[in-house]
Order: sequence, then structure tokens, then C-alpha cells
Amino acid sequence: MSGVSIILSLLLAVVMVASAAMDFRGAPQVVDLVARMGRLPGFERTLGLIKILGALGLLIGLAIPMLGVLAALGLTIYFALAVRIHSRLGDSTAETAPAIGLFAVSALTLLTRFFA
Repeated sequence: MSGVSIILSLLLAVVMVASAAMDFRGAPQVVDLVARMGRLPGFERTLGLIKILGALGLLIGLAIPMLGVLAALGLTIYFALAVRIHSRLGDSTAETAPAIGLFAVSALTLLTRFFA
């Protein structure tokens, strides 16, 4: 595993924990998004749990590489779906940008696990 892969994994894990904290606290923008998605109140905690599990997978993946690959793959899929949902809801580019950025970082983390 390369240094770039390690740095990206650590960075993505930290961002996932911070994002999950917003989900668990019920940040207004997250609650609003969940409502616009047509999900029941409290679904944001499920999103936060997914992010925490992804962060743990990335961190444990530093010792068990295949787990890190799977975590990066899972987060890449998660954020691809997030971009799709924002698009379907008609959100602006500014509202969709975080999901696009995290998709890119997740995909880059996944790629560096294979090629770096």
C-alpha cells in the first residue's frame, strides 16, 4: 500500500466521521434532504451509520488491505448514489458538490488501493 493510499484513507475516514456526526445530530440540511427523499424521520442515522462503518473499514483496512478495498468500494457506491439522488431531486450544483467531491475522493482511494 502506498503513502498516497494511506493518506487518502485517513482523510476520507476523518471526513466520514465528521459527516456522520452531522447525520447523528440531525443537522437541518440532512433532515431536509431525508424528507425530500421521502424517507421516514430518523433515516439520517442510518446514513451516519453507513459512514461510520465505511470509516472503520478504511482504518482497519490499513492492517487488512482487502477490508480497506471493500470499504472504499462501498463508499464510492454510496456517494455515486448520493449524486444520483441529488440529481433526481433537482438540487443545484452547489448542493450536489459535496457528494461529487466525496465520490471522487472515494473512487481515488479505491484506485490507489489497486494501482499505487
